[in-house]
Amino acid sequence: MKRHNLLTVAVVATSLLAVPAIYAAPASISSPVHAMFGKTKTSTVKLNLRNDTATSLQILVGDKPMTLEPGKLVNLEVPVGTRIVANSATPNHAVGSLIEEVIKDHSGATIAIR
Repeated sequence: MKRHNLLTVAVVATSLLAVPAIYAAPASISSPVHAMFGKTKTSTVKLNLRNDTATSLQILVGDKPMTLEPGKLVNLEVPVGTRIVANSATPNHAVGSLIEEVIKDHSGATIAIR
């Protein structure tokens, strides 16, 4: 009788320990905790704007108004996602029209506005 009880206890104990191990997550998958608690770094892009029209242009770089003189090159360093919008009407751009939305690939580029 004792042997039967000891065997039963051993089988029950083994099954209780094995069941949670079956549903446990594999050890090889890492959880990216740093993605949730890390700081986000906003990357900036250096680019040039050139006014190829005969008149000066009013533009908005993000929320900042700027004037581009004809033929002049303006250097900018702006965060990715910044919108450059026409703030004065030209034959090719209406007021409020999007000239450029800055992306990382435009680093070092010169944008000619005509």
